[in-house]
Amino acid sequence: MRPVTRVYLVSCAQTTLDEEGVFQGSTDHQLSGQGIGHAKLLSKHLRDDEVDSFYSSPFEGAFETASTLAARHRRGVIRQNDLRDMDYGNWTGKTAAELKESDPELLITWQFKPHEHRMPGGETLQEVQERVVRTLENILSVEKGNGVCVVTHPIPVKAAMCHFMNDDLSIIWLGPRQDSTALNIIDFQEDKAQVQRVGSLKHRGEKGTV
Repeated sequence: MRPVTRVYLVSCAQTTLDEEGVFQGSTDHQLSGQGIGHAKLLSKHLRDDEVDSFYSSPFEGAFETASTLAARHRRGVIRQNDLRDMDYGNWTGKTAAELKESDPELLITWQFKPHEHRMPGGETLQEVQERVVRTLENILSVEKGNGVCVVTHPIPVKAAMCHFMNDDLSIIWLGPRQDSTALNIIDFQEDKAQVQRVGSLKHRGEKGTV
């Protein structure tokens, strides 16, 4: 029997722009004080797990989150460009409140038919899902039998989890929110994925997660 490869798929800790409700995308963002605290709690929670390698989005918030987790295991972090946040195009740097005024019809599509929506000048959920899943598969090919922590952003995490749970992207909003440092655990064996945990915030002492 082939060894199990365990992936800890983590949502980036809260950033200063999260506090403002901004569509961040490629905007470089630093962790907020609360986000730093969440990352430290998850680091403590995973201290006894065997995690061999750490990967992250190239953006600073995700890299800082991954670095906090990796430090306890005395590991470095490998940035992967295709783990970046969704490209929100013209929506980058704007809030939902602003878009209600400037782009109300597209905002409604994003909220109620996200699988049919393309960010103006940016990506679709399908495109995000394809690049993130492809990157995870590439990581799996070189990390067989290892524990691997991957830190990206809420939308890429939600899109990837839809893939591994065989859920359609049309119901992406029905799953856990994948808030700051939400933890997902997936075991891979003989090319089969077994989801062990989804959007867990247990390390933050919060209920209502799967």
